[in-house]
Formats: sequence, structure tokens, C-alpha cells
Amino acid sequence: MKILYSFLMLFVVAFASLGDNLPEFQSCLYQCDCHVIPQSIFWSCPANCNYYCQQLITDQLESSNVPMVQFYGKWPFKRVLGVQEFFAMIFSIGNLYVNYKNLRIIYRQFKRNESEYKTMYVQYLILLIVTCIGWSFSVIFHFKDTTMSETLDYFGAFAIILCNLNAIVVRVFQLFKHRKKLIIWHTALVALYLYHVIRLKRNWDYSYNTLINIIKRIIYNNSIQLLPYETKLLQKLSYVGMSLSSISLELNDFPPVARLVDAHALWHLVTIFPSIIWFDWNVWDIEMLKITNNSETKV
Repeated sequence: MKILYSFLMLFVVAFASLGDNLPEFQSCLYQCDCHVIPQSIFWSCPANCNYYCQQLITDQLESSNVPMVQFYGKWPFKRVLGVQEFFAMIFSIGNLYVNYKNLRIIYRQFKRNESEYKTMYVQYLILLIVTCIGWSFSVIFHFKDTTMSETLDYFGAFAIILCNLNAIVVRVFQLFKHRKKLIIWHTALVALYLYHVIRLKRNWDYSYNTLINIIKRIIYNNSIQLLPYETKLLQKLSYVGMSLSSISLELNDFPPVARLVDAHALWHLVTIFPSIIWFDWNVWDIEMLKITNNSETKV
């Protein structure tokens, strides 16, 4: 049932971007004089004209009771203090803060452990370092959408999901006890990441990027169910539930409320909470694994 639910979420209706093809929008861009419209720091003249025309056309559509449309595949957000997607940026900062705190927790555990368990904590350290970098890219991207910031955001997001998948697979199959298998697994993940980056650099395909991220997230969420220790089942399921909810938000997009908060921004909000409980659970999980293995050794 869980797998069926996961794959049902893959079927999403995609609509073409209409706004940038409207004659009124193209005419506005052609006639725009950036010297007579409000300026904003970090915004070039063409970018400022583009923003102004998007807002103007959206105002006209709303006054005619016509639904909001996307421009270049994105919603026309209102700037706040010069920030293009203010709430998405704030929620990205929230994710960065939570994961930075988790990084300090896991690092303390890493220093306290030895041998194979230290190797497992290395997987979590890599995950959290990559996650902090990825959310930093997200903050930059939502502050101002540029080709460079979008590229960093997408590659960062892919790396985060890949590192999450790595951590859960290494834990479930206890690859931290088998060095050769761990090296093979890591090599495969690095190869997959390089393939993904090269493919997107050659042909920036949003549909491919979305699909591969969803598939990996589904594999990851279902792998979590293989973890033992049912005494923590409620906490574990709450994490899975929030993760699935965040995927649903990302897939079921809607026009931004007040041109400020859309499904993507809410997704960034929801992803803050799983991280608060997840790494505490992972510390508990490793400590329980040590106790269990020690008991089996004595027997």
C-alpha cells in the first residue's frame, strides 16, 4: 500500500507556461524603461523590467478575474525587501539552521565512537555537510533567481537526496561493516551524481530532474520502513508522514497566496520539522545497534 501510494504521486498534470507568451507581456518588455520604474539592489535593468512587466500583467489578469499564469515556468512573486521569494528564503534559512544544529550533535557522537560505528556516523556527517551546503544554495536562489543560483540550487537538492539515500542504505544493509561493498556503493552514487550533472548541463530538462528526484525520494522513504526497533515506530512513522507530505506539496503546485507563498515555499516549511526528530532517532538507533551487537557477541 505504501509503495502504491508513492507511485500514485508520480502522476501530476503539467501545464505550459503562458505568461511569457502573452503579447501584452512582450509589448511591456519592449517598451520598458528601467530608469522610470522602482529599482532594487542586485537587480539588473532587464531583470527589473521583467519583474515589473510580470507584476503589471498579473494585476491586469486579476482585475479581469482571470487566473494567475506563470512566466518562464515560474509564478510572479512580489519582492519583499529586494528578495524575490521572501518566505521560501526564510524557510530555507530555517532548514539550514536545523541541519547545522544536527551537524554539531552528530559530530559529538562521531568523536565518541570507534571502528565501524564511526564509519556510520561519517555517513551522517557527509549528509549534514552536503545538506547545509544545499540549503545555503536554496537561500541564494530564492533571494534572487539567476541561471547560476538556479543551477546551484538544483544540483544541491539532488546531492541532498542522494546523500539521504546513501545514509539509509548504508544503515539498513549495514554496509559500514563491509569496506569493499561500501566503496562500490559510494562509487555508484558518485557516478550517478556526475551523470545527472552532465545530463542537465547538456540539456536542462525540468521534467527529468523532477522525476529522478521523486523516484529517489520514494526509494528512500520506503527504505526507512526496513529499519528495526519498533519501540520507536511512532516517531519513525511521523518522520515518514511529514516526508510524504512535503513531496505532495512539491508536486501539487498552486498560485502563490498574495504572490508570496506557494506550494514550494510551504514544502520548505514542512521539511524543517522531520530533521528536528530524525537525527535524534538516528543517534538512538546506532546506540541500540551497539547494545544489540554486544549482546550477540557475548552469547
